[in-house]
Amino acid sequence: MAATAAPGTTVVVRRTFKAPVASVFRAWSDPSMAKRWSWGPEFDTVSIDLTCQPGGTWRQHVHDRNTGENFFFEGVFREVVPNRKLVHTFRFTSDRGYDEAPSLVTIEFTDRGASTDVVLTHTQVAEAKAPDTNKGWTEIFDLLEGLF
Repeated sequence: MAATAAPGTTVVVRRTFKAPVASVFRAWSDPSMAKRWSWGPEFDTVSIDLTCQPGGTWRQHVHDRNTGENFFFEGVFREVVPNRKLVHTFRFTSDRGYDEAPSLVTIEFTDRGASTDVVLTHTQVAEAKAPDTNKGWTEIFDLLEGLF
């Protein structure tokens, strides 16, 4: 039986960070680092659990300072290639109980010596959510850039 592609659209965000690839990869793969920058400017990360290995899971709880709402993001790592690539599923829930179908995130790291190119590709995103997904990842990249 042939696998079929999940419906949805693709969001791609690119950025060059002024830091070596090992530092940028660590920011994505080490929970103590990820807690310092991840999500968005109006959110606080309450907790993050991250086991960065194939089959390992991640779960993040963030709190919206403006509305008081809680959001939960989670997934399973499908591929981990140190300093090169991370692939994981992505699922979202909130206090409202909204639960979307899982999507897929691929993060590719290209070593440029003193800097690192990062390309994040988020596939299987509901078309109506693509603009918010793009905005969210762009804000996350802005926060990550602040670490370096």
